[in-house]
Amino acid sequence: MDNKLKVKDLISVGIFGAMYIIVMMITVTALGTIPILYILAPFFVAIICATIYMLFVMKVPKTGSVFILSILMAFIFLGAGWHASIWSITIGLITELVLLKGHQSKKRIDISFCIFATTTVGPYFGILFNKSYYIQRVVDYYGQIYADKLDKLTPLWIAFPLIGIAIIGGLIGVKFGNKILGKHFKRAGVI
Repeated sequence: MDNKLKVKDLISVGIFGAMYIIVMMITVTALGTIPILYILAPFFVAIICATIYMLFVMKVPKTGSVFILSILMAFIFLGAGWHASIWSITIGLITELVLLKGHQSKKRIDISFCIFATTTVGPYFGILFNKSYYIQRVVDYYGQIYADKLDKLTPLWIAFPLIGIAIIGGLIGVKFGNKILGKHFKRAGVI
């Protein structure tokens, strides 16, 4: 199998990337109205976006495709700060290493998503690096009352447990994704 990305593959990466990002943004926006749900957004995004990711990796089983998706995510995360973009790109590289010899392996696809799901934690690193600026931006978007509640719920180290929460969401999402895509996996010879 030719593992180089062709124009057709890049178009598919763009389509799936847009789907993933739109669903992620809708989820975060919906959850963002309540501070505690905003904090748990990586968990819910992982559950909801797993099927899109799994279908994407099956449709474009080429080295570099997931890394391109992580770069698209990094562009979206630029508004949250440089740390979120660097995190997204780093996670994309790690995910590619997991998939290097396993785009057709169900187990590797599952593991790769659990890792990739942590890209959504990147914006929360703003709390670690500069919490006062982060909270001020929240005040600008959501108001002082919301920001005060979020401030109380977010210690400086919040991003680290969120990585675990995103992985747990990824595991749940993969379970749902495998059920939804079971027929596709069988047809593709993945299981």
